[in-house]
Amino acid sequence: MPRPELSVLIASHDRPEKLRRCLESLASQNADPAGFEVVVADDGSPESTATMVESFEAPYALRLLRLPKGGKSAALNAAIEAAAAPVCLFLDDDILAAPGLVAAHSAAHRENPLTLGIGRLEQRPPADGDWLGVAHATAWNERYDELAKREADWPDTYGGNFSAPREKLRQVGGFDTGIEAIEDIELGYRLSEAGCESRYLPEAGGVHDDEKPRAKLVAEIERYGAFCAEFAERVPVGRRKLLGWFLEPTPRDVVLRRLFLLLRTPPSLLASLGGAIPGAGRRQVWFGFVSRYAFWRGVRSGMGRRQWLQTTRGVPVLAYHAFGEDEEGDRFAISRRAFARHLRLLRLLRYRVIGFAELAKALQADEELPRRTAVITIDDGYVDNLTIARPLLRRQRIPATVFLVSGRLGGVNDWTEEGAVAGRRLLTQAEATELAGEGIEIGAHTRTHPALTAIAGEQLSEELAGSREDLEALLGSPVRTFAYPYGFFSPAAVAAVREAGYEGACTVENRLARPGDDPLEIPRVEIKGTDSVLTFLRKLWLGGA
Repeated sequence: MPRPELSVLIASHDRPEKLRRCLESLASQNADPAGFEVVVADDGSPESTATMVESFEAPYALRLLRLPKGGKSAALNAAIEAAAAPVCLFLDDDILAAPGLVAAHSAAHRENPLTLGIGRLEQRPPADGDWLGVAHATAWNERYDELAKREADWPDTYGGNFSAPREKLRQVGGFDTGIEAIEDIELGYRLSEAGCESRYLPEAGGVHDDEKPRAKLVAEIERYGAFCAEFAERVPVGRRKLLGWFLEPTPRDVVLRRLFLLLRTPPSLLASLGGAIPGAGRRQVWFGFVSRYAFWRGVRSGMGRRQWLQTTRGVPVLAYHAFGEDEEGDRFAISRRAFARHLRLLRLLRYRVIGFAELAKALQADEELPRRTAVITIDDGYVDNLTIARPLLRRQRIPATVFLVSGRLGGVNDWTEEGAVAGRRLLTQAEATELAGEGIEIGAHTRTHPALTAIAGEQLSEELAGSREDLEALLGSPVRTFAYPYGFFSPAAVAAVREAGYEGACTVENRLARPGDDPLEIPRVEIKGTDSVLTFLRKLWLGGA
């Protein structure tokens, strides 16, 4: 018989009826049955599984590997070795494959042999209508809706419906038999490192035919968090990819989560309250909180206190613009009195304020940052940065980084049409030179303040490399940091910033900087002239707009 194009590999242990339904769904594929085979790796099941498989009449080539009980990963590794095709498609035995699943995976690998194909996997609501099971299914399915709007990455391998080239699977050593969860994500990471390219395949659909009771669902989420913590310890990038969202989605969510973690509240207790919440929408919101709490409770159990603090605390990179003598009530202009108050609070709360370049360097080296670390940045380079901000910073012995628009030195803000900074006077070259030093670090903010997402090629290079060259010639010292005008950036813009030689760059994504953040995409917390003291403290501790 001709060699199949794709091998479907299924590990199963003592679930013959679920496995039968999976095999039946594969018999209804619109792909040519001669183009794929199915290999069932029987992980030490009773005789009933082998009897069912051997008696199953399939239109495709079906093989059974009878193995001693060794776990799912070991069974799948045996199946990889036995596979006859150059592409391996992994399916859980409780998945019902949509008619186009095999064809979609095969087509993706014909287009790119290094594809790490991630198929869509629908979760059915439980038949008993349990609120948590229904909410879990809804959230699970929404995850794939979101995946369709962004680029897939190796953490998306989670789910039990993915494909990869057999040669690469053997090269990286297959599944890690030493871990009991996220084995597919862990393999996805190693395949990605080996050159495979993640790709979401919405046409490769399947339905997860699995109904777990509430307690098991919550326990699995908590266990998943614990294994993510263990994986992140071994693979540093895992901390950013899997654990980089503790401070999301809202400050209130984070505060409640910290409170329940402090009280060591069982997630099952919180889950039991969901049934009393009126309305499907409100129950969905509560499920989101409970699932996030269960995950992070699992993470906490899987790491030491020092790691936990590094993972769950961030660095506020405070973003200012202009300063005035009086209350201006404008987003971009803050009064002298308010700025002085902010600096006193940083001192009172014992924050260690560092330069932006130091933060970028620490993130690049994946170094630990001391607790209560903060950064002050100031965009555009208005004259008041010298006359108002610098004396206050000098008095408190606090450093700051000012990002200058090099081609507009001696001019005015001509990129803003209204508000307190429109037409505002910028530093001259002499004033910029005077500002540098005494704890003031100078960074670049392009030559003319364009949106980098709207320019390309030579113009982009001139704005980025040109601004750095202008400032280095003026100051006689290296300029290593950059701020994206308007906060707008794209993969092309980030690549251009890297090419221009910058070591750190900041956006205006309103959150705290975290270990694992890209040094060229460091978020900042915007401090507005209309912020109250309580708002400033909330942003300092939790980030957010």
